[in-house]
Amino acid sequence: MAADLKLWDKLLPDQRLNNIYFGGGDYHHALYDLIVHTSGLQLPQESFKLALSDKVTIEEMASNPVQLRLLDLIVRVLQPMRIIEIGAFIGLSAMTMARAMPAGGKLTTIEKFDHFADICRRNFAANGLADRITVVEGDAFEALDKIPKSELFDLAFIDGNKERYAHYFETLEPRVRSGGLILVDDVFFHGDVLNAKTTTEKGEGCKRFMELAARRNNYVKLALPLCNGLMLMLKN
Repeated sequence: MAADLKLWDKLLPDQRLNNIYFGGGDYHHALYDLIVHTSGLQLPQESFKLALSDKVTIEEMASNPVQLRLLDLIVRVLQPMRIIEIGAFIGLSAMTMARAMPAGGKLTTIEKFDHFADICRRNFAANGLADRITVVEGDAFEALDKIPKSELFDLAFIDGNKERYAHYFETLEPRVRSGGLILVDDVFFHGDVLNAKTTTEKGEGCKRFMELAARRNNYVKLALPLCNGLMLMLKN
């Protein structure tokens, strides 16, 4: 066994070498329950007062409680005073980060669709976070053009149009301070990025970004196999 062991054989908790003593049943459910229990996680509806979308469910679109806790921890460690987010959905990630920010911190979230932008505003107000989160409705590139280039961000979270990920990154890169962090969500795009030739436009967009990220040597980087893939890039 040891002679045949490869570095990728123990990467994920559901690979056989990492769960050989599991007694049977739904491993993923059991693993999720353990993480939720030991980490003290709550469902989004328990953490926040939420207006929901009648078009898309939280389970379909939102970050799950494990990823939200990771965002919470990152913000608590990094202590960013200025955060920019592209792609808000109903505001869960924005509220999670804003709630963990230091006093006086400000978060700007850009949401293309008026349906979700309106829900965000209601959720931010209902949870007492409207004073630290600004919702900008419309195209992300037009919104960024209106923000003075001299105002640098400490943290950027990209979770918008997958086809435009590389362009988002290139636009945000000079606006993130040295020592700042860029997070990019869904970078594996349901496994399409792993294909020699992608099968979807969104997968192709994520793959272009990942190839761009690989060429950037002025970052400490980690593509984290959490949920649909999360790229962390700390700017030197």
